[in-house]
Amino acid sequence: MTYGTVRRQLIGLCLAAVFACAAAGQEQSAETAAPAKMEIRLDAYGAAAVNLRIPGASLHSPLTPLISQVLGCNFENPKDRDVAGDWVFSGRCAGAFRKRGLLVGGQFQFAPLVEALKEAQVERLDVIIRHPRTGSSRLAENGWALETTAQSLEYTKTLATSAPVSQIHLAFGYRPINFLPLTLLLFPVGLTMVTRWAALRARNTDPVVVWFTYWRLFGWVITGSWLLWVQGSTVFDCAALARFLLNDSSAAPLLQVAFYLVPPVLVQLICTLTSGAVLARVSGERWMLPVSLKHAFWHEPVNIWPLLSLLAGVACLTLFNELLLGLICLAVAYVGHMLLVRLWLRFQNLGRYTLPTGELRSHIVELAQKAGIRLNEIYLLPAAEGRLDAPYMVRRRRLFLSDALLKMPHTKETEAVLAREFVHLRGRHREVLIGAAILALPLIYRFSHLAAVEGALPWAIRGPLLVWLAPVTLYLLWRRFERTTDAEAAKISGNPAAVLDAPMKIAEFNVFSLYCRRLERRFFPNGNASEPKDKPETLPARGTQTGALIP
Repeated sequence: MTYGTVRRQLIGLCLAAVFACAAAGQEQSAETAAPAKMEIRLDAYGAAAVNLRIPGASLHSPLTPLISQVLGCNFENPKDRDVAGDWVFSGRCAGAFRKRGLLVGGQFQFAPLVEALKEAQVERLDVIIRHPRTGSSRLAENGWALETTAQSLEYTKTLATSAPVSQIHLAFGYRPINFLPLTLLLFPVGLTMVTRWAALRARNTDPVVVWFTYWRLFGWVITGSWLLWVQGSTVFDCAALARFLLNDSSAAPLLQVAFYLVPPVLVQLICTLTSGAVLARVSGERWMLPVSLKHAFWHEPVNIWPLLSLLAGVACLTLFNELLLGLICLAVAYVGHMLLVRLWLRFQNLGRYTLPTGELRSHIVELAQKAGIRLNEIYLLPAAEGRLDAPYMVRRRRLFLSDALLKMPHTKETEAVLAREFVHLRGRHREVLIGAAILALPLIYRFSHLAAVEGALPWAIRGPLLVWLAPVTLYLLWRRFERTTDAEAAKISGNPAAVLDAPMKIAEFNVFSLYCRRLERRFFPNGNASEPKDKPETLPARGTQTGALIP
């Protein structure tokens, strides 16, 4: 092979390599050509804001007529021009979608725009459709990616200009099924109606016992309704509904707060008004609307708001591993409870119920001093007013007595009841139980999720352990407090037999408590007392008998 032949072959190979690189570069540039990007933002009223950018394209006609065909509306003062070599369109039209009730719906026709982009040698169009977050959103075409944020829902897809594009239908808003969480609030209303029916038909039970039973259950129902609505409002997404109704205006947070508060408050008001007939049976007077309104929000504001903060703190410590936030919520619960109790005492006008100076007051103060506590005040409340759900209550070292407690036939029994309560108060047993519950739940949860425990125990065992260990532990702790309290109260009152019978005597004021005490003594006897063999005596009728402690 001669030198000239070799040289010609090498030159031919170099030229072939150059042409191949040029062709590959052209193919890569064609593949990496920037696509057109279109963003459509819909609001709660059906208006649309459109932004479209076509990189490096030269169009023979403006885009405004094409975009109007896409959305089926006319734009007001659109911007349709060339900016730094890119064709840019931006505009807003008010009637893109139609709103009917709480649903917003419409359609997109991308075919005219895709044809124009194909003529301009643009191969792809990246489309983003964004609308406010709502309970229902339906896009009638497959292949769209959905991304959800706290504020909006976003559909994205890349349309090829070489393929045909069909009409796309979109509807978002709220359908009747989205309001299903509201039915949770029907449960407390229905339960209140059932208990009201049972209370009004209880003929052989003292009216005071009926009221204490009914009002205690009423408090549980109202607290449960707030807890139910906390969960229901999370599913319902009150924030999204408020933004949707007000089209994300500055007043949306206020409406959101109203959604959180108004439904449970309305349920509480309805349940309170229906309780007037039960209270009228106790007082012997005709039911009046102001009587029921007076009892609305008697205990719940003091208990519910701190309880919600307490549960938030426990959830932060247990589920979300947020130590600082959990401690802040617990501190807010404690401070909130103290402030609310102080406000509650100030606005209840309790001065007229102050127990006057006399033998009864001196005897109670002396009993409290023996137990090691100092009472700030003692109030005697008529059972006929229905303010209490038990024969007595203590708040911030203030003792609230019902005149039903003082009608107990034996003085020693009343002394034993108060002595036990004073010992509990001095030992802060209820506060200790709350603190133990706050610590037990995070500890048990984290213990059950340790790597060594997860590897050794299946969830079928760890789950019940997590559910039952905390309440069982708290119950055993409370029984220990009860035994300690009985021993100390027996020394204070000087009557151990009356102290041992005191829990059952108090339980007689509440039908549920009486059954629970009997069940407890049947299955968990403590060896110190036995259930009375005789049928518990009912309270004397109001005004027919006075107890030994009543001066």
